[in-house]
Amino acid sequence: MQFAKVIGHAALKAKLIGNIREGRVAHAQLFMGPRGCGNLPLALAYAQYLLCEAPDVADSCGTCPSCLQMQKLEHPDLHLAFPIFFTEKVKVCEPFIPDWRAKVIAEPYTDLDHWRESLESENKQLRMGVDIAQEVQRKLSLKSFRGGYKVSVIWLPELMDVPAANKLLKSLEEPEPNTVFLLVSNDPDQLLATILSRTQLVKVPALRPGEVSEVLRSKFPELSAEDAQMIALRSEGDLLEAISIAQQGEEELFVFFRDWLRACYGAKVAEASEFGEQFQKMGRENQKALLNYGLYLIRQCVFQEQAVPELVRAIGEELEFVRKFSALLSPRNAEGIRAELERSYVHVERNANPKLLFMDMSYRMMGLLRKGR
Repeated sequence: MQFAKVIGHAALKAKLIGNIREGRVAHAQLFMGPRGCGNLPLALAYAQYLLCEAPDVADSCGTCPSCLQMQKLEHPDLHLAFPIFFTEKVKVCEPFIPDWRAKVIAEPYTDLDHWRESLESENKQLRMGVDIAQEVQRKLSLKSFRGGYKVSVIWLPELMDVPAANKLLKSLEEPEPNTVFLLVSNDPDQLLATILSRTQLVKVPALRPGEVSEVLRSKFPELSAEDAQMIALRSEGDLLEAISIAQQGEEELFVFFRDWLRACYGAKVAEASEFGEQFQKMGRENQKALLNYGLYLIRQCVFQEQAVPELVRAIGEELEFVRKFSALLSPRNAEGIRAELERSYVHVERNANPKLLFMDMSYRMMGLLRKGR
């Protein structure tokens, strides 16, 4: 991937290219940033620039043999490591590399859930064990195929177990010559402190609303500029979240969430049960999109309740809802409502029964809304 194809981050791209051109290439770098920010595409663009045979001041050439191989993620000096699900016979990444290449080429802004779904392994835990760390060491001990850098891209290293992380640490402390580790993390707090201390941190911020909006308009031509901008604001720089909202339909999310809260406020158990049936049929990604949207909407209500309307990012029916629902919030229930939505999001990720989860959340929400009265 070339830097030109990475969305936004112009200043960071220029800094990364400048470091390479000035010979300041750290042997271990951690591209850290929130979900959907583009840290994986940036790391791959950085790797392509390192391996390019004729880079210019702005980007890799895109036409040399190395760049053509990098576009398919098949360069012999590019080594990939990522979370997998273990079987009795398979504990390394090699059998999964064709699938991972295909997934990342199709959607470089992917995340762990999308990768898990592409493997059709929704109920299996993805992780990296010591065998993967040994595989990384073995590949990097080989001579460079083209005589230049050897690059190891390790995606989501926070999912390494402790023995694997300790073995990786040894490689970071004693790297092979001309070897560059590019670790790509969405949750660096889960990494060993010793690994963090041995990597150069590359902090990748969330995308700007205008950048997300532009992508949405190109992917969904039917979206108006105003709708694209509102979705971009709600996603808070998470491109995957913005795409999920656009696919689900913002109006559908709003109506579902609004009417469900009305049923909870009125303690209408039968209606809440019907919403639970609908929630179950949504599919996991849409369930997560709904809960994320709910968190966004409750946050707007809190801003309204706290008398800071200039922070509210809602218009039309959404704004009307925010003004009315904020009257039901108080210090006694606002935090509880947020916690319930976040708790349900975590349980959806962990494959909880959707209907039971939703009904439990509905009963809890009924009690919290009564507190607000």
